[in-house]
Amino acid sequence: MKNLLIILAFLTASSSASALDISGVKLDERISVDGTELVLNGAGTRKKFGLLDVYVAALYLTSRAKTAEAVINQAKPRRLLLVMRRTVDSKSMLDALHDAINDNTNDAQRAAIGPGMAKLDAIFLRIQPRENDRIVLDFGMDGGVRVAHNDQVKDTLPGPDIGPTLLKVWIGEKPVQANLKAALLSH
Repeated sequence: MKNLLIILAFLTASSSASALDISGVKLDERISVDGTELVLNGAGTRKKFGLLDVYVAALYLTSRAKTAEAVINQAKPRRLLLVMRRTVDSKSMLDALHDAINDNTNDAQRAAIGPGMAKLDAIFLRIQPRENDRIVLDFGMDGGVRVAHNDQVKDTLPGPDIGPTLLKVWIGEKPVQANLKAALLSH
């Protein structure tokens, strides 16, 4: 009987630790990216007008961090997963992205990431994000970012500045949505 209770406790703990549900999107607590294990640091929902779910964002790190600086400045693999909750016009999504980048950078910083942003713009204009699509931003140790859409790598944005700048969109001083920043840094 004691062994049965231990097994049941283990199974219960395993199932609750393996996935988190945010707005109907199941997120793994742990993932592997290029052979490196990452843990879910936090997740939340991006809303438009405070009502409409746009996407669920999940931040994965090698070890949990509670401050934006710890995430932005670490030279370790990181992943930001966006799971679309509705179809979004690519131009609208890019406009919001550019607005958040402008809010969190100066002219020199924007100039440094120009080539990477041109690639990112081209990727988004090709993919046209639809409901349930998965957009993955894998942040490399060199500051570059690999972009994938529905498990297909689209391109790699050159580092060293593009990765930290893109992270600021969600967790910078002026994030795209303050409560989403808090959720990404809270797990």
